[in-house]
Amino acid sequence: MANIDTDVVVVGAGPAGLIAAREAAKRGVKVTVLEEHKEIGVPCHCAGLLSIKGLKNIAIPLNANFVQNRLKGARFYSPSGLSFTVERKEHVACVVDRTKFDKFLAREATYAGAEIKLQSRVQQVNRHGEGVTVSGPWESINAKVVIDAEGVNSRLVKRMGLTPLKPECLLPALQFELADVDVDPAYAEIHVGRKVAPNFFAWVIPLNGNSARVGLACKGTNPHKKLESFVRSRFDKYSRLSVSSGRIVACGPIPTTFNDNFIVVGDAAGQAKPTTGGGVILGGICASIAGSIAAEAVKSGIYTSNFLRKYEVLWKRRLGREFNIMCLARNIVNRLSDKTLDKIFKIVIDKNLQTELSMKGDMDFQSNLLSALRKKKDLLRILLTAVPDLLPFRALELGKG
Repeated sequence: MANIDTDVVVVGAGPAGLIAAREAAKRGVKVTVLEEHKEIGVPCHCAGLLSIKGLKNIAIPLNANFVQNRLKGARFYSPSGLSFTVERKEHVACVVDRTKFDKFLAREATYAGAEIKLQSRVQQVNRHGEGVTVSGPWESINAKVVIDAEGVNSRLVKRMGLTPLKPECLLPALQFELADVDVDPAYAEIHVGRKVAPNFFAWVIPLNGNSARVGLACKGTNPHKKLESFVRSRFDKYSRLSVSSGRIVACGPIPTTFNDNFIVVGDAAGQAKPTTGGGVILGGICASIAGSIAAEAVKSGIYTSNFLRKYEVLWKRRLGREFNIMCLARNIVNRLSDKTLDKIFKIVIDKNLQTELSMKGDMDFQSNLLSALRKKKDLLRILLTAVPDLLPFRALELGKG
């Protein structure tokens, strides 16, 4: 690749990068996507469970070939085995083949006018005058705006003068794809507790009635040993087809997501749900905003941080409260003992709160439900007893972007 000129460079061809590229290209600016791997969607680091409502929010249809299964809800399991189900009559989520999903997004970005270059690892981004030069072993590209969508391993955030994700916010995760298992194809499973997965949870995501993605994330222990133990306890028999690993963002967004000529999106910006680690939908919403603002900057000829600040203002206006409340909830749950978790499950079951959870629950926008749970006196009493300094929990009703 010789020296070329473009308007917007997107670094990383995951969902956030491809959605940002699609939105920028749709607005008539020249977009180049640089992906370090030789194939879109490979390797895969995601469980692939996405809300149907969320996909609509980022303008992705369900009639594509990436949908493997559709779910009506989830079953939650306490450390001692208590369980309740949150469900709807209609399907609320789908399981996707992430490689096919990413390739679909790549086609959309290409149709919109973006150019995707594979095996193009970015090594340097240097400002010059009003623009930037993005370079690597493949020579360099001159651009006006860079959108960093590298994921949790972003190298550019710090180089461009921003504060990157803290290492302690990233949880190691491991997932097996299993066959010959007995699962309900309409329900995901969430298993909590320090013995299962300290500071996070284990999941079972059915692909059909006899295969599933089974994984967990944890802190302070070996995820492989934890997952092996969980699989043995959950299934009488199984065949392991594949193994994938990655890191989950569980701390919320970085302090600032823009600078001169530079925008950060997706996992690189910490735009993933602290409660579950899912980043495709909320990161995709932020990426849509990033693409539109980058295109606006190009058309206006202004690429300064004062202009690109609009990106952060807009995504915080839409999602700031969500991230704040989910961060509080994650911090609280991390401090609960298995005994306390069992007490909470018992209250949910005895008070039939799963009905309210089913009615008000939203996989992506969780603030309203979490705020409603704060008002349940029995739950609040247990939480205040378990964590006496739980004053931030009262801020759930005040949490705003």
